[in-house]
This record gives sequence, C-alpha cells and structure tokens, in this order.
Amino acid sequence: MIKKCRTKLAKEEDAVRNATSDLMTPANAFETHVGHFWSTLNTRDYMRARFDLADTTRRLGTLDGVQQALAHLRDMLRLCRGDNMGVRDLIPTIMLQLDQDQECYDFVKWYETEGQRNDYNWRDMDLPFLDVKDANVLESVDFIDRQYGGVHHISAIMLLKLKLLVDILNIKLTRKVLSGRLPVELRRKVELAVIRSPLSVDLRKKSYLELVAVQGTLEGHVKQLARVLNNTNEHFFHGLLNADEYLSTPPQMYSPGSVEEVQLALQYGIAAWWQTEGVLELLLSATVCAGKDSVDEIAGMMRSSTFKKNPGSSRGREELLEDVSINRMWGYLDWAVEDAGSLAAERPSDQHVKRLRTLATEEEDGVNDELD
Repeated sequence: MIKKCRTKLAKEEDAVRNATSDLMTPANAFETHVGHFWSTLNTRDYMRARFDLADTTRRLGTLDGVQQALAHLRDMLRLCRGDNMGVRDLIPTIMLQLDQDQECYDFVKWYETEGQRNDYNWRDMDLPFLDVKDANVLESVDFIDRQYGGVHHISAIMLLKLKLLVDILNIKLTRKVLSGRLPVELRRKVELAVIRSPLSVDLRKKSYLELVAVQGTLEGHVKQLARVLNNTNEHFFHGLLNADEYLSTPPQMYSPGSVEEVQLALQYGIAAWWQTEGVLELLLSATVCAGKDSVDEIAGMMRSSTFKKNPGSSRGREELLEDVSINRMWGYLDWAVEDAGSLAAERPSDQHVKRLRTLATEEEDGVNDELD
C-alpha cells in the first residue's frame, strides 16, 4: 500500500512541477504558489495523494511510519496554510505519540488563539504562522474554552494533561516505595524511567508538596477540558471508552457534534491514547468509582414505578449503569487519582463509598425516627 501511495504521489508531483502554464495553472506551483496550493486546481490531486501516503504510513504504527506521516503533514501546511484538507486535526496526536509534547501544546495554542482570529489573513505569507514557542503547559486552559468545534485539538490537550498527571503519580509512587531504600541518586534514575513526557523531567526536581500542587492544577484543567469537550460533542467519551464500536468504518462526512465526528477523531487519535500508558486506565478507574457510588441509585431507579412505565426501561441494569458511570466519571476523577497513588490494601474509593453509605443510612434512620 505504501509503495502504491508513493508511486501515485510521484506521478502527481511530476504533473505539478511540469504543468503547462495557462491562466488557471502555474508552470510550477512549488515555486510560485507555496502557501496557496489548494487555490490552484492542478495541485489538489497532489495534496490528496500526499495525504493518502501520510495516513497510510501513520496507520502502519511504526516509529518510522509515524515520523514520516508527521513530516508530510507539516509540509502540507507549509504548502497550503489555509489547510482545506484539515491536516491540522491529525498533527497534535501524532506529536503526542512521538512525545513531542511541547510542540503539540504550542501547535494547538496557536490554532486556538491566533488561528481563531477573524482578521487573520491566511493568504498573507508574511504573517507569523505557528509561531507560539515554549508556552506554559500549566497555564490556564481558558483559551480553549469554546462551545463548538475543535474536538481533535481539545482532546489532544486533555491527553497531554492526563499524560503529565500520570507521570506525577508515578513519581510520587516511586518515592513512596523507594524512600529510605535507595540512595537519592539511584532513586532519581528510577524516577526518570517511570515518566513518559519530556516535560516531566523538570517535575522530578519538585518537592512532594510542589508535586501535589501541580497535580491539583492538572486535575482542574482536565475537568475543565472535559466540560468543554462534552459541550462540543457529547459522544466523545463514550466513544473513547468503547472505541471498537467507532473504529469499524471511516465516516464519509460529518457535522459538528455528531457521532461521525467522534469516529474520525478516534481514528485519528486513538493510537496516542492507547500508547500513553496509564491514561485510559485512569479514566476507566474513574468510571468504576462512579459506578460503585451509583449502583444503589440505579437499583432504586429500576425498582421505581416511574422507571418501569418508561419506554426506555427495557435497557438492562448494566447498560444503564455504564452510561451513568461515563457521564459522571469526572466527578470521581479525584477518587481514581487517589486509588492510583495508593499502596493501601483497601482502595481509598472503597473507603469513600462505605463512608457515604454509612452517612446515608444514618440520615435515613434519623428521618424514620422523626416520623415515628
């Protein structure tokens, strides 16, 4: 498949470089129309062929394939700044696969700030383009707080934040396990081995209290991004945690907020989520925590006469509990983080559930006593 894509691309590139010049067609768009490729019709087959090659090497899943895909896509942005094909949606998660985390954040921040300006002239090649460098990944995410669009970019920033959060948990766990058992120099080498993001290297220099503060900041950002992402497309998190249902066929077209949009976003980005160890596990743990705290409520709902009369009551208990757990998981992210960072025999989330059930029982007994 890659060989066929390369052959096709070579043919289309030759056609562009050696085109017969007329009023609509430049003799060589690579020299005369850099930045405006889509505006000339004879470059479009070339851009489609190059995208097919990039997407095919990306889906191969090898390091070389993913690196080549990123190189092709970035050069396509150079050739067509207006990005009529939407290659900007693919780039951030590919960067995260390659641990180019700072580059990913800078890329998305430019598009979500300067790239959103109504007065930005995409045809003016003298204007700065993708010039955000070394932005603070721990800064407020308010710049990405908008209701519609941007599923690809919002989810990429969320994945980056979760990646850093998991690294902090791993650093803290390493210190718990190895403190007093290894010299500090050796422990720091272990800490370097348990982190994934290059941005986390500096986190190793922080004290426990400083790590706790950064952890709290990241958890807040993740929850805020979750709200924005859910407003943007309510299907995203169900798709993320049930990806097989969404990956069978690529959508031919999509509209903002649709299931098809999530299908495309997952086909572009699911590899980055899968390959970032600990992130999906943390989200699944949050849904489990939500389920443990909701199971009694669901059982009560299914016993109620109102639920039995509802046409939707044919849904099974497990299916209903799964939906409720996914919808509520962000309220239980703190519990999941506690569980991930605990070495205790009993999970902190189980302790929370027991405490809440005890309080509920005591409150119910108090109400019954008053009625008596």
